[in-house]
Amino acid sequence: MDKKMNAPKHKIGVFDSGIGGFSVLNELLKAFPEAEYFYYSDDAHAPYGPKTDEYINQRTFVITDELISQGVEMIVVACNTATAVSIDALRAAYPQMPFVGVEPYLNAYYKETGPSKMAVLTTVSAGKSERFKRLKERLDPKGFIDHYSLQNLARMVEELYKHPEYEGEFDKLLVSELEPLQGKQYTHAILGCTHYPLVRNKIEDVLKLKTLSPCPYVAQRVRELSVKPGEVPGDISETFEFYSSSKPEWVKKNRSDFYYPFKK
Repeated sequence: MDKKMNAPKHKIGVFDSGIGGFSVLNELLKAFPEAEYFYYSDDAHAPYGPKTDEYINQRTFVITDELISQGVEMIVVACNTATAVSIDALRAAYPQMPFVGVEPYLNAYYKETGPSKMAVLTTVSAGKSERFKRLKERLDPKGFIDHYSLQNLARMVEELYKHPEYEGEFDKLLVSELEPLQGKQYTHAILGCTHYPLVRNKIEDVLKLKTLSPCPYVAQRVRELSVKPGEVPGDISETFEFYSSSKPEWVKKNRSDFYYPFKK
């Protein structure tokens, strides 16, 4: 008879420039609820999209050091821009630490069985990165997927979270932000920034299409890398650890409050 192992308490670090990583955390809490999570929100420096590569690299190294000080065994770069700009450098600088990044689900086009016309939406920094260019060349070699860099949407989502009373204004600005996609008859939009799934219903309403997010696949990958065969799931905590660079201290947050930052 196979012996079942008592599961260690897996400690997973997650970071984003702000609240965008909540879209990843939401999926992690569903796919891998028994893990212990340490979420670093770099909101004092958000959003990363307009920042230089040097600035983003500097911030991701500071964040990684802080997460390592908390004893994490894996770090999820829950930000498309930070993944595109920094994950290769992080892996080189911290060879003993596994990093899982978030990249646009570009192979979705070839998995669709019906007729489809797709666009991928990214931040400016992610869209111009060499990593994104290589990814698109590899997964979309025939150029079937149109690419749009959105200047303001990540920042707009941050502002909506802080000021929900301005939702009506957000909705008007969203129509303007997505105007370049209007009238193109897209069937799908691939969400290439973790902020975007937080308002996916609004994006779908404006563009009359289906959105595709990589976040569930990221969560599954984290679980696959963490859980050993025969491992018995441990107890599930009601909380997770949260750090904001604008209020630099670790505090406990209730998971039920953060399953999704915007009520549906």
